[in-house]
Amino acid sequence: MFKGSKASHYAEELHSARLRGHSAARRMQSDVNGSAGADFPELLRKFAKHNPEQTATADIVRMEYEMHLGIASFFESEGFCDASYSGDSPSHATFPPTMPPGLKTTEVVREHTETFGQKMQERELFIADATGCVVLRAYGLFMQGLDAEAAALIHGSRLLEANPLANNKSGSRTAQLEQHVAHAILGAAVAGLASERLAIQGEANERAERAQDALQAYAKANSFHEQLRGGAGTKAARTQPFVDEAERWLEVALYHNALLTMRVHGMEKGLECLRSYQAKESRWPPSFRMPQRNVLRNIYASALNNARTTEDPTPVSANEAKAVRSTAPSSTWTNEYAAMRRTAQRVLEKSTSFPRSGESNENAESLADQLVLSWRLDGAQGGALADEVVDLLYGLSRVTFRSQTILRLLVQMLIAAEAFQESIFVLEKYMLLVQSTWQATGVPLAGQRKVCEGRYVDNLQQYIDTVLLGAHVELTYLGNAVASDTLCKTLLRFVGVLPKEADTNDLLPVCDTDDSTMARILRAAGRALAAQLQHATTTERSTLQRDAKAYLTRSLALDAQSSESQYLLACLLAELQDIQGATTCARAALELEPASLDAWHLVVLLLTAQRNVGGALQFAEEALTQAEVDEEADAQGAYTQLVSFDYPPTQRERAVSYLRLLITHNVLTELMEGTQAALAGQKELFAAFQSRVASVALDSQSQARLSSNDAAAPQTFARPTGTTALTASPAIARENYRARTERALLLSLWLLSAASFRRAGELEQARDAIAEAEQLDSLSPDIWVQLSFWCIDAQKSGAAVTCLYKALSCDPDHVPASVTLARLFLQPNAIHLHASHAESIATAATALDGGQVLTRLSLLDEGVGIDLESEALQSRSRLLGVHPGDGTEQPTSAQVAPAFAWRHDPSLPPLSIAEGLLRTATTQRGHSSPEAWHLLAQVSKHAKLSRDVQLRQLKEALRLENTRPIRPYHAALALP
Repeated sequence: MFKGSKASHYAEELHSARLRGHSAARRMQSDVNGSAGADFPELLRKFAKHNPEQTATADIVRMEYEMHLGIASFFESEGFCDASYSGDSPSHATFPPTMPPGLKTTEVVREHTETFGQKMQERELFIADATGCVVLRAYGLFMQGLDAEAAALIHGSRLLEANPLANNKSGSRTAQLEQHVAHAILGAAVAGLASERLAIQGEANERAERAQDALQAYAKANSFHEQLRGGAGTKAARTQPFVDEAERWLEVALYHNALLTMRVHGMEKGLECLRSYQAKESRWPPSFRMPQRNVLRNIYASALNNARTTEDPTPVSANEAKAVRSTAPSSTWTNEYAAMRRTAQRVLEKSTSFPRSGESNENAESLADQLVLSWRLDGAQGGALADEVVDLLYGLSRVTFRSQTILRLLVQMLIAAEAFQESIFVLEKYMLLVQSTWQATGVPLAGQRKVCEGRYVDNLQQYIDTVLLGAHVELTYLGNAVASDTLCKTLLRFVGVLPKEADTNDLLPVCDTDDSTMARILRAAGRALAAQLQHATTTERSTLQRDAKAYLTRSLALDAQSSESQYLLACLLAELQDIQGATTCARAALELEPASLDAWHLVVLLLTAQRNVGGALQFAEEALTQAEVDEEADAQGAYTQLVSFDYPPTQRERAVSYLRLLITHNVLTELMEGTQAALAGQKELFAAFQSRVASVALDSQSQARLSSNDAAAPQTFARPTGTTALTASPAIARENYRARTERALLLSLWLLSAASFRRAGELEQARDAIAEAEQLDSLSPDIWVQLSFWCIDAQKSGAAVTCLYKALSCDPDHVPASVTLARLFLQPNAIHLHASHAESIATAATALDGGQVLTRLSLLDEGVGIDLESEALQSRSRLLGVHPGDGTEQPTSAQVAPAFAWRHDPSLPPLSIAEGLLRTATTQRGHSSPEAWHLLAQVSKHAKLSRDVQLRQLKEALRLENTRPIRPYHAALALP
């Protein structure tokens, strides 16, 4: 290589290293592009050797290098880094700390600052070196706290009026030229920082002028950058994310420009600056200046939310006795919010940083709050839109440390996404984290915003709200009343309603709370206890009833305007056969919430319990009309909300409530107008299911995400792994949940239709309807019971017995199956079980495919039921027979419940079996079945028990019959 080419080569390399930012990259490792680092002195030596005529340039570069190293070393000793900006807001901006006198690094910067001043006087300097001297001297003055001198130097040099590319006739972009412009950007940024700090510290009469000087300097920095690299969308912009000194100092200028503009000119102008900042983000790697970018994203989200709240003020309070409708947001607001979400997601997907203990979560947690608030203001839509926020929150969990805020918001958003099991998984971690933190820091009272070690500590109200939400999910969506009760008891002990357990390590104090919150806790606790009544034994039931009623009554005393408390108490009283009290509470609930479909439905059922079938039918028609009026209003962009409910039903849940009410209306129609009228009305039932409830597949947004992002969500967004209880993504969990609930609802429609066809004498259509139900869930005991009724009407009592045993193999405590089988065994011509089959029945009941095994068993006496069994095996329906190899085999299903343990004695006669069935039913789930008590009285008569026993059982049957609704409350209202 010739000497001239070496001189040019090392000059280009040297200026490239300066442009990359040798000091910051070496000391702080703040970008991903690498640096000259420790090789820079050697590179400078080679440059000086091969360019002896550029001694002044070499001296300037050496001093620049040493000054940057000194400043970086000072920042490191002070703990100043990007994370130091996390607490910024429009009213406060962070500045680099000034270097105090006496430090070795300060002395280096001071000496070089003076030398740069001397160099400025040299006339033979290249223009780039002259600019460098001015800018680096100003930077040194700024770092020493001499803001007025720094700003005056930049303005006096007329740097902000110059064009650093004016002498570039060729249009080429050499490293030296780019370094020259980077120095110009640095100079403009320093002038802005110095003027802004003077505006904050100066007298009132000069603040406005200094602030305007700062804004003009920041704008000039952006102008220099535009001249060098063009806009974010131009060809001049590099396609790959990168960072150099031009980008670093541009970010500083844009960041401070946005915050200062908001402070001086208001949020509207500030949003324009925020958008300018976001436009430049595309050229930066995800890890670059993450705290500063999160600050601005947080402010941007907050501004959007404030604008939306101003357009649509918060509706009436939750205690006001009426339903409200929230208006749809404008398309502009929604588009801005969606763009903000996408920007945050792109950054989080590629970020690899994880905070260390002691680093601040404050800004990321505030951003998470704003994201969820934006989602709520955007209509709180579940599904794919909730999935997006879940993904962002999981991403934020990777850039925060032990964040209670992120976990709490994840619980909320996973529920919105209908990933209920996963929400409980996160809730458990949230509760442990909050309780351990409180033991160390104390319990922040409701309304307090406490920060400990850079992390927000949830206060009492936030913790209670989140645990109550978990209790609601456990009971309503997961059907786990015991788990819900456990969460409620945790809160009851926490607020002093229940004593703390002696054998626990609960060191948290008992806390007071307001009446509204106490009412919610008691309401949830009463609901969880009431839900356990269906499976309680006789000894447990009285305690559960007493406590549930006490909790709900006390809740209502604390919050008299709660429609939900009135409704829950009405349901409990209805189950206790207190029809008058239940009616009073149900009508009060309806007056408080006229849009509550379940309250309307409960009043209809209570009217039938009072034998007012005509009034019930009329009331049901009025309720359906009211629901349709609400739906028409909702279709215009509004959404009906039950404001006095703790967890108002979603639009989908309201649609399901409408369908359940329509089913009751159909049953009343059959009773009043005949079976044919009911069958005609059932067409409307199936149409309503298809139009309002059915979701054959996920919506298009969910489907697209499921095929792309969701499959990788656990890896990309650090979702919980290592547990088989969770699905691969919220979208899959939602699909599974909706499919399960829709199958159950559609199955009930087919069974309703089958019963109506059977009562109309149309057995062929009834059998087809049962077969349709079987396609949905072959292990549903209700299907087997309905088929047993069909067999009885078809004069096939033996096959009916087979069906009922299959029903009991699926659910050994199924009341209709137990009662119907007992009725058959009490008939004079009861079909006896063959003694040798008793053990086989018990074995089949515990098998994974117990339904299939039972189908292949002969359950009838030899010589009596052979023809019936043969007919059953040849039936078209898989319910009565499985033909090996013909494609009708049932797939292996979930475990079938063990049953018939008490029937292993082959000497038991049918009467004893009937007695066992009825005594089990009346003691447990069938305690409110009048048929069960009536049949038990017949058993007592056959067994020659005392007349008092028989009379007591008959009176109980009569009492229950006189207060029985047209449909069971739990089934009709889908009570947990």
